[in-house]
Amino acid sequence: TVGFQVRFTDRVSDQSRIKFMTDGILLAEIASDRWLSSYDTIIVDEAHERSLNIDFLLGYLKQLLRKRSDLKLIVTSATIDTERFARHFDDAPVISVEGRTFPVEVRYRPLEGDTGDSDDGEHGSGRDGERSVNDAIVAAIDEITRIDPRGDVLMFLPGEREIRDAHQSLERRKYRETEVVPLYARLSAADQDRVFNPGPRRRLVLATNVAETSLTVPRIRYVVDPGLARVKRYSPRQKLDRLHIEPISQASANQRMGRCGRIAEGICYRLYAEADFAARPAFTDPEIRRSSLSGVILRMLQLGLGRIEDFPFLEAPDERAVADGWQQLLELGAIDVQRRLTATGRQMARLPVDVKLARMLVAAQQHGCLREMIIIAAFLGIQDPRERPPEAREAADNAHALFADARSEFVGILRLWDAYRQVHEDLTQSKLRDWCNRHFLGFLRMREWRELHRQLRLLCEELGWSEEPANVMLAPLLAGASAPAREDGHNVNRPTRGQLHRAARLAREGKPDPNAAPAQPAPAATNKQAEAAETSARTTERERAAAYQALHRALLAGLPTQIGHRTEKGDYLAARQRRFVPFPGSALARKPPPWILAATLLDTQKVWGMTNAAIEPDWAIAELPHLLARKHFDAHWSRAQGQVVASEQISLFGLVLAPKKPVHFGKIDPAAAHDLFVRQGLVTGEINTRAAFVADNLKVLEQAREEEAKLRRAGIVADEGWQARWYLDRIPAELHSASGLDAWWKSLPPDKRRSLHWSLNDLLPGEGSEADRFPKYFPIGDARLPLHYRFEPGAIDDGVTLEVPLHLLNALDPARLSWLAPGFVADKASALIRSLPKAQRRNYVPAPDFGRAFYEAFSIASADDIRGELARFLTKATGTQVTALDFDEQALDTHLLMNLRLRDDDGRVLAESRDLDGLRARFGERAGQAFAARAGRALAAEGLRDFPSAPIPEQVAGEAGVPAYPALVDQGDNAALRIFADRNDAARAHPRGVRRLLEIALADKIKQVRKQLPVSPKTGLLYAAIESQERLRGDLVDAALNAVLADGLGAIRDPGAFAQRRDDAGKRLFGEAMERLKLAESILGAVAELKPLLEAPLMGWARGNLDDMEQQLRALVHAGFLRDTPADALANYPRYLRAMILRTERAKRDPARDQARMLELKPFVDAVEAAAAHGLQDRQEWQALRWDLEELRVSVFAQELGAKSGVSAKKLSQRVAALRS
Repeated sequence: TVGFQVRFTDRVSDQSRIKFMTDGILLAEIASDRWLSSYDTIIVDEAHERSLNIDFLLGYLKQLLRKRSDLKLIVTSATIDTERFARHFDDAPVISVEGRTFPVEVRYRPLEGDTGDSDDGEHGSGRDGERSVNDAIVAAIDEITRIDPRGDVLMFLPGEREIRDAHQSLERRKYRETEVVPLYARLSAADQDRVFNPGPRRRLVLATNVAETSLTVPRIRYVVDPGLARVKRYSPRQKLDRLHIEPISQASANQRMGRCGRIAEGICYRLYAEADFAARPAFTDPEIRRSSLSGVILRMLQLGLGRIEDFPFLEAPDERAVADGWQQLLELGAIDVQRRLTATGRQMARLPVDVKLARMLVAAQQHGCLREMIIIAAFLGIQDPRERPPEAREAADNAHALFADARSEFVGILRLWDAYRQVHEDLTQSKLRDWCNRHFLGFLRMREWRELHRQLRLLCEELGWSEEPANVMLAPLLAGASAPAREDGHNVNRPTRGQLHRAARLAREGKPDPNAAPAQPAPAATNKQAEAAETSARTTERERAAAYQALHRALLAGLPTQIGHRTEKGDYLAARQRRFVPFPGSALARKPPPWILAATLLDTQKVWGMTNAAIEPDWAIAELPHLLARKHFDAHWSRAQGQVVASEQISLFGLVLAPKKPVHFGKIDPAAAHDLFVRQGLVTGEINTRAAFVADNLKVLEQAREEEAKLRRAGIVADEGWQARWYLDRIPAELHSASGLDAWWKSLPPDKRRSLHWSLNDLLPGEGSEADRFPKYFPIGDARLPLHYRFEPGAIDDGVTLEVPLHLLNALDPARLSWLAPGFVADKASALIRSLPKAQRRNYVPAPDFGRAFYEAFSIASADDIRGELARFLTKATGTQVTALDFDEQALDTHLLMNLRLRDDDGRVLAESRDLDGLRARFGERAGQAFAARAGRALAAEGLRDFPSAPIPEQVAGEAGVPAYPALVDQGDNAALRIFADRNDAARAHPRGVRRLLEIALADKIKQVRKQLPVSPKTGLLYAAIESQERLRGDLVDAALNAVLADGLGAIRDPGAFAQRRDDAGKRLFGEAMERLKLAESILGAVAELKPLLEAPLMGWARGNLDDMEQQLRALVHAGFLRDTPADALANYPRYLRAMILRTERAKRDPARDQARMLELKPFVDAVEAAAAHGLQDRQEWQALRWDLEELRVSVFAQELGAKSGVSAKKLSQRVAALRS
């Protein structure tokens, strides 16, 4: 009998003498029968197809023929390279059998312009004299129609899209009694049947190269061949399949030509030139030269056939393709680095599917999702059963969307299977076929899918694998699938396009269908039932997430390099810098996720990802550890984690899966981790440990650094390098964590523990302590404020820092602070000497010697500022006059000024500065309130408008023995009794506070005097050039008050003294005001006479002289001068102004002489202005210098008016020196 065996069916018995089988079946038999001993003759048919299986069989049979002399081999083919095949089999004989065909005429109609055979100009030359393929096809059909309007025509086109384009072009021609019939693999079975059941009309068949050899189209008289085909080629460089249109070989062209000589003489129209045909290769490239070789290599390893490089293929594969095959098997875990089969590889080799699918199945068995993976692998192993007819594409998409999943097309495959499985069990064959038609599914392909699924299940059972989930339930993945309704009876209504569209949209969005039958209301749930339902929902969601991850991790095992990460451009970056986008029909194309997995990367003209799913990069990290490249950086000690951590960048063939993942560095590089543990953990103290030596050593280190800071000498303390080496020599190299250190420390005996402790001598070799020169505290009364020392130039607290509580801010003595600590005196004195002007500085060289001498003389700070003491010391040492103002304190390094760290009552730092005045300006008021709250709450009073009934003491005892000073304070419209930390502040405030209370007590008298003053209109008009007339009265009364309240106010501390002064002032006030009115009339008259003289239009020196006098006048006469000028100085104003009038007259006659005299006085003018800029106007020395300068001007410019006796340039120089000191 004759038997046959194909992929799914075995019809062979013991009586079978002839067996038909596929090449794959014969290859599978080799695994169990290496000698193929069941056969004495093997016929390999259709050898010209040169598939991988055929080439592999031919190579294997070549080896087997040498071992089995009885074996006979016959290779048959319609078009074959007989010379190559004969040489391969040691010059085997060739038998040629001519076919029973009719002659075929070949006509060449190249696209480069019209041949002129057609008189129809509609499809003639296109742009640039070149026609499109469709134009050429139409032209050829027109020519054929003129010859024979009844003969069927077969046209070969590269693919479905080209067939649709040609179909439209031909339909527009409206040929009589003609139908245009497409034929391609994705066409539905019903449409394909039309090709093989011709009707009475002429047919124009548009086919892919499936009609070239795989099947015969009946009744063909003419062939139109554009000479193109879409060829699938695997690119080892890009690691993907390319599906590009290429010119066919001569053998394929001849095969196509032969399709029109079967029933009568035929004509073949080749739409290319004869020279082009002659230049094409004789035969099509065999599959082994355009496919991935990983499956072949795996099969050879399984069969033990040696290296692929040595195997006798008919044509040796490309070296790059061989290397890629090995690499792909290594990536899949099928082989090890020595290219030996692994346990995984042996399992994969037993599965007759693509190596990627085999790897998925192996992984699925490990992840407990084998049942689902068999479904998916079977689907990917066949042609997609989903159909999309051009005339019903939208309806097909809507029907397919019923099974879609928004995150994963693999889950969509499971949903489709689940729906198909249910109806397959319930429906008859005819109803099942109808169900497939309504859902646009190929019935035969769905059956093929089911059969392949059955075969894979059997193979997995043979391997001992179980389909039962091992660890997760994958059923939740099918939740929400649109299962079809049960179909009983014959009247089954096909859903409308709108219904399909709506159902698909709602399924994608995860929303219920509002048109669906409402659910029956359930009885009200109890609280326990509601809690149980909520718990169940959470459990289901967790199961769904676990199931999704398990399935896709198994998929990742077989598709390790087809992961993509979405870029800013909207495409996906895959491994090895490849880029792709999801196929437009993909469910993920509408809402692309950040990470995606594609079952296939297909390069047409753009690289598409086919069958996609959203994934997480962590899954790839967990599933593909053998393929990951790990780069570690930023290793550092982490106190929080108690170990050395690093950032890990994980990439898969250049695709970064985790850019910065924190990892335990000790497991990666123990030696480096130990070094970082010591240097960044132990040495810095940034470690939480029970090992006592760490904290103790840090305390010793802090003591050593304090000694170093005091000495202002860098490098005395043993540096971190020494400390690290010290620890590295004593702590075991395997320790790199806090827990490890604790365990080791606990195991040490006491003497070993003691050896890990530092002493001060360890860290300060050869250095003693100078604690006396660098005290730890700064005394204020009985209080001791902490001092801290730091040697770090540029730091905010470099030098010495005084910790100041807020309430003692005003108690600080600036003079005392200027001395810093004894250990700084010599350096500060040297620096101050270097800040002197060069003319003075040269007298004190070398400066450090004078600085040390000054320190020896003042090792105990005096009560005066260090600048004053140093000025007197230097003046005495050399006889050269030096004043305190000669030193430029701004030129000092900041560490030579006391740094003040101000803290509030809670210990928080309010500010840190070396400017005491600035701190007092910001916090002085708060400090005073805080001090008062501690020192004299019972004395303090606010809102006083009369003198307190009890005497005010000059001093009271404050907190911690710090003296406090009560004083009255001027509050504007009242006074307050406050407690001061500084005696001078109290002495300045109290007279003002007393005066405010006296002015309040004299308010009625002041108002009366102001009203009674007889100010003439002339005087008022003259004063209007300075200030308002009303202000004149006020200034006169204020000046009178200054006179009657000029002295002794600070001594008024009891009510009796206050009342006596009030009464005396009230009696004198009007008389004093009248005297100042008369004086004001004289002054204002002189000013009116002087001003026009100063406005004379002079140039050069004379103008400069007048400018000097204008400056003098502005200093004398200004807003408030009557009020603010001391009484004795104001009395001299008429004389000063008369002297200026005389000077103007003389300056006009002899400007040079006036200029010379002015220059003699300029140093004193500059000294007055400089002191005023330093805020020294309230000092007696400044007031004396100021008015002596006016007397000297009278003496120089108008001697005849008489000047105060004893005034001279020498006396003014002495006053300048006194002021500066």
